[in-house]
Amino acid sequence: MDEDGLPLMGSGIDLTKVPAIQQKRTVAFLNQFVVHTVQFLNCFSTVSAFVLCAGIHQGKWNME
Repeated sequence: MDEDGLPLMGSGIDLTKVPAIQQKRTVAFLNQFVVHTVQFLNCFSTVSAFVLCAGIHQGKWNME
């Protein structure tokens, strides 16, 4: 145990007696994560493409 009285390894809880998380909630959390991640990646790729094209048109990079 550490100075707070918490076990150093594991929680000390019998996980067989803990009720399971509802599958519907798990799917909702996973869907929310996927949607937010895809939205971020779409925005990031749009901005990256814009910056790359702007740099090429301004002659900052030589594409040979």
